[in-house]
Order: sequence, then structure tokens, then C-alpha cells
Amino acid sequence: MDIYMAPMEGVTNYVFRKVYIKHFKGVDEFFTPFITPHMKKGFSKSELMELNREYNKGQYLVPQVLLNNAEEFLKLTDEIKQMGYSEFNINLGCPSATVTSKKRGSGFLQDVDSLDKFFYAIFEKRKNIKISIKTRIGFCDYDEWDELLKVYEKYDFNEIIIHPRLRSDFYKNNVYLPAFLDAGGRLKTKLIYNGDINTLNDYIKLKENLKNNIADGIMVGRGLVRNPLLAESIKSNNQIFDLSKTIDFVNDIRDEYLSLDFGERNTLFKLKEIWGLILCEEEKYSKVLKKIRKSNAVKDYNNIIAELKNV
Repeated sequence: MDIYMAPMEGVTNYVFRKVYIKHFKGVDEFFTPFITPHMKKGFSKSELMELNREYNKGQYLVPQVLLNNAEEFLKLTDEIKQMGYSEFNINLGCPSATVTSKKRGSGFLQDVDSLDKFFYAIFEKRKNIKISIKTRIGFCDYDEWDELLKVYEKYDFNEIIIHPRLRSDFYKNNVYLPAFLDAGGRLKTKLIYNGDINTLNDYIKLKENLKNNIADGIMVGRGLVRNPLLAESIKSNNQIFDLSKTIDFVNDIRDEYLSLDFGERNTLFKLKEIWGLILCEEEKYSKVLKKIRKSNAVKDYNNIIAELKNV
């Protein structure tokens, strides 16, 4: 069972991934947060770091792109290919209104004919690259999934990552597992499941519901941030959570951000977001989490983390 780390904007970025593989194992593939075409400017500093092969060594890293135009796809992937990449993932899942209003991300799912033409054009002209997609099952109606599957069946994707929610669900409501099961019966390509895997028990329940033999792998986002040992837990079938190891991990993230001259304010913002995901479900950590969120200096933050070790 392959385990992928989901690209979470601002969280599972190049810093998080670099430090993660130093402390933990079990993740087979990593994905960059989505990269968009550049019409008049080059890559941003953060995008260059996301794609820096030397900085990201030790990872099987797949660049994820966000677009809806074949020419832009071919141009962008050609630029990134020169940096040493040969596999690209197309984001058809982002539910953000600023993205979907431009018919990108899950917004592209509204126009099946244009989506089909887009795939036809890029597969006809691609040069020695693998193409995968990360998709939702429709924009606002489950009936859309059948038409999307008819399109996906036509093309030689390296793999398809399915988040079985509609765009209108955002990240709420239950996942719709029948859609994934339907895909398993129709698509010949490698299928990866994504959605609501936060614990080993979530994975075990999912495996039972998917009849044990449908998914070739899983993609996990918040679950791996909440418990960085989750991939190891799943592969060993043994629930593991180690707060001490997690603290050491996040401390290294702190040090890495500071070494990259992010500054205290920006570093604290990143750390608060990470700790919010790790501690938010545990009532016993609520007071410490409030203190972390109120900290205004790294020195104060360090004192609070020392306190966390004794909770």
C-alpha cells in the first residue's frame, strides 16, 4: 500500500517535507503545492524552493500544476521538466472560489467537453512525461461523476487520485464511497484514495468499506500533520503517536524556517498553523494551544513548547 503526502498550501511545503523525511518514514510520494502558469514573470522564490532538487533530495516528489489550458500545461511542464522532473499531477480538486471562478481546480469539472479537449491536446503533444490527476467526483451533483469517468477512461494517466467529495462539499459532509467503488470497476489505471484518513482506525474502516482490493494507495494530508507517525502506523498496523518525537520534529521545522531567514513573525505563523492541526482534537492540550497561538516571540514560544512536554 503506497502512502502519499497531500499537498497542503502553506503547511506540507518544502520545509515540512525536508524535515519530515529526517524524522519519519512510511511516505512513498510527496507532491508540491499547486504551481500555476507564468505569463510574464518567472517562478517565485517559494516555487523555486518547492522544485529545488538539491533541497528536496531524498523524496519522490511530483510537481502539481493548476491550469485549464493545454498550451500553458505544455509550456509549464517543459520548464519544470528541465529541473529534472518527468511526472506531473493536474489539480482538479481545489474547491476555493478564487480558483473555481477561473474554471481551474474543481471548477474545471463543470465543463466536461473542455476537459476532454484539454486532455486530448496534452496527451497528443506530451514529450516523455507521466501525467496524473487529483480529482473530485463533480462540482455540485453526484450524477456528474459518470460523465467524468467517461473522459478519464480515454487517457493513459499514470494514476488517478480521487477525493470522493463534490466541490460544493468543500471539506465537510461525508465522503461518497460509491463513487470510488464505481471508478475501481471502470478505470484500468492505478487508483489512489484521498479523504478523511486521520487515524489507523480510519484506514482500517476505509479498507473494509472499499472491499480491501480497490485502492492501490492512499493520499493523506491533515492526518499526517496531526500525527506524523501515521504512515508508519498504517504500514505496521500498530497505532503510534509520540508527542516527544512530534515536538522534536516541529522544533526542527522552526529551526529550518529561521535558517532560511523567514523571520520570527512568519516562522511563528507557520508553527501555530501546524500545532493547531496537531493539538486541536485533544482537550487536554487546549490551554497550551491557546498559549501557542498568543505567542509573539520565538523565545516565548519555546517556553510554551517546553511546558507542552509535561502536559
